Amino acid sequence: MRILREGEMSSRDRIDCKIYNCSVYIRRNFGVSSASEWYYRLVGDYSYLPLTRFICPEDAEILENAIDNLVEPVEVYTKIYRLADGTFRNIYLRMENCDRTEEGNRLWRIHMTDILDILDIEKRAAFLEDTIAKYRHFMTLQSEYYFEYTVNKNFLIMYKYVNEKSYKFVEQDLDEFIAEHSREEATEAHFARLNTFAEYLKSGSSSFEMQLKLELDGNEIYFGVKGGVYYKNKNIVAGIMTPNKDAVSSAYYLTPAARDVGTGLFNKKAATEYAIEKMHEAPGKLMWLVILDIDDFKKINDSFGHLFGDKVIRKVADTIQLNVGHRGIVGRFGGDEFFIFLDEVEDRQSLKTLLKTIVKEFFTAFDPQCNITVSIGVCQYPKDGESFEELFGKADKALYIAKEKGKNRHIIYDEKLHGAYDKDSINAQSVAFIASREKKRAGLINLVSKMHEKGAGYVVNNPEVQKELRLLFDLDGLTIYSGYGEEVLCRSGSYVCSASDRVRLFEDKKYEACFEKEDFIAISGPNGLKEISDEVYADAVKQEIGACVRCIARKEDKPFVEIDFDVFNSKRKWSENDIEMLGLIGCCLGRMIRDGM
Repeated sequence: MRILREGEMSSRDRIDCKIYNCSVYIRRNFGVSSASEWYYRLVGDYSYLPLTRFICPEDAEILENAIDNLVEPVEVYTKIYRLADGTFRNIYLRMENCDRTEEGNRLWRIHMTDILDILDIEKRAAFLEDTIAKYRHFMTLQSEYYFEYTVNKNFLIMYKYVNEKSYKFVEQDLDEFIAEHSREEATEAHFARLNTFAEYLKSGSSSFEMQLKLELDGNEIYFGVKGGVYYKNKNIVAGIMTPNKDAVSSAYYLTPAARDVGTGLFNKKAATEYAIEKMHEAPGKLMWLVILDIDDFKKINDSFGHLFGDKVIRKVADTIQLNVGHRGIVGRFGGDEFFIFLDEVEDRQSLKTLLKTIVKEFFTAFDPQCNITVSIGVCQYPKDGESFEELFGKADKALYIAKEKGKNRHIIYDEKLHGAYDKDSINAQSVAFIASREKKRAGLINLVSKMHEKGAGYVVNNPEVQKELRLLFDLDGLTIYSGYGEEVLCRSGSYVCSASDRVRLFEDKKYEACFEKEDFIAISGPNGLKEISDEVYADAVKQEIGACVRCIARKEDKPFVEIDFDVFNSKRKWSENDIEMLGLIGCCLGRMIRDGM
């Protein structure tokens, strides 16, 4: 494949952002388990497609032929396309083995880098030399000091740039450094700060901020210290030390007490103070307040023990901090609840991409032992409020809705969709959700009782019962197929066309394989059907089905009855309760039809 150089590409043909160290974790079929945020920005709504759909076919074939017997990494130079508009980038791509799994199944890692970064080496080397010189000049003009700590060697370096050269004033073992600065006359607070600083370094903390007083060149200097693990090398902790003459009156969030002991994140008081300060500094600027809660964390503790639960908390904290980076701050508000305040995320789509990247990392972090999911509530400053209390309340309300809708999702607060917020609204909402759930359970019990009393015909031959069932679960359509797909027993709802030939779908091995674990499946949107097969997807598009729950009853080990609960022209994240109830109704009714009851 001929590689185009930068000058040969028109701005219309090139993807409008470069690819820097993008990692993608793929399944055997090249479907994406999780990826760097850049990848989701590139593919947009097409993230359900295998990665091989975005690169040249001949290069995709090389990867597909190599994946089963991969020992050494496979490298190709190829193009990666954005399907939405046909733009592309020339990239270097490397596929290699990794130790990640998803639901017990192995994954592979693909690393991508913009090929323009590895062309014209001599020219780029000169450019980098100029860049280094420029930044040395900038660093000389600043009053900041810098530090680097190598974790596996326990070695600390502190330096400052003078006349564009590095002047190292500390270069020694960390324990020796701490001992030298722990004088007998030092205060208890000074000891505490030194020990906190050492703990952050030795633990390889993702991010930290604190105050520190040091004696350098015979002078006592207060520093505001900000640092964390270097992104590309987790063995290095690096940061900046800013001399602070007014350290005593500094903000609480810059003190050692502002940090959660278990994770190194801001505690509730510090995170709140930081968010309020940022809103006062830039009134009217777009910012996001996010509350994140680990789903069923008590079950994780009960099943695997509290030590494992602590490990989960730390992993969640590190993952959020790593992905948020310098776009905001992360706090832990206690237990399994986390807080994110983003002041450098430019729009709603960027926010959703960031959240998607984070939750994908959670899901496979402890696979196959367990899969971690989270519920997330989000609100926007200043659109949703100008006070911290109001913003937090609305994000909390959105989080509650995410929990009630079945967990494992994010909800961005919208007053038109979620109702006005007041201090009593969450309690009222809780009562409403409970009442709705109990109404469905009561309807389910009544329906199953009537079916056992009057037989399957109570549903199949009764349009009013079919309508009541659709209204109870907010469904647009209900269809029942029998005789291995040859017969349509009933069809309720405003379908745009008649029922399709179900025999072909019943004979589709990919479709049948979806029902191996359970006799029902829940599909949240058309993309989920696309992953099953093109034929299943085409059938749903023809009938304008956006989401569905499908149940089967087998006869002679083949699907004999299928019951479809359909939603038209929209996606739906089914709640666990709705999936469970519809699965129970569908499977029960299907078996009764099969057995002639």
